[in-house]
Amino acid sequence: MKHSLKIVAVICGVMFLSGCNYFTYTPRSKKNIQREKPSVVLLNRIIEFREEYNSWPFSKEEFTSKGSKYKEAFAGFPYMQITFKVIDNNTMNFSFSEHVKDIQNYQETRKTDLNSYGGQARFYKEKDKFIWKLKMY
Repeated sequence: MKHSLKIVAVICGVMFLSGCNYFTYTPRSKKNIQREKPSVVLLNRIIEFREEYNSWPFSKEEFTSKGSKYKEAFAGFPYMQITFKVIDNNTMNFSFSEHVKDIQNYQETRKTDLNSYGGQARFYKEKDKFIWKLKMY
């Protein structure tokens, strides 16, 4: 039993040391994470879109094509990967990842950051009003 535990420990150690060539971990302060959150204007515009068109947007292209106020809401949005996942008529998840800083860091170091910026906003109806809840990860 002890022998197999040593083998597992050695294998995990080798994997950890070899992984350092491909991964990095950048500590992020709460202040830095706060700065990289999507704007409140964008999140509120998504709710306005739902109320105006009686449906959630299925893509960034659909959202921005419906008017200048929706297009302007995405101005300066620093995330390249964006997903709109419609669950039902009253619920939608908006996910975002691949921050421009993370992409730039990868291009410079060729290492993937395990603590990259990203998050998800959940939109739902509560007491006849649409609200959103944001979670950064």
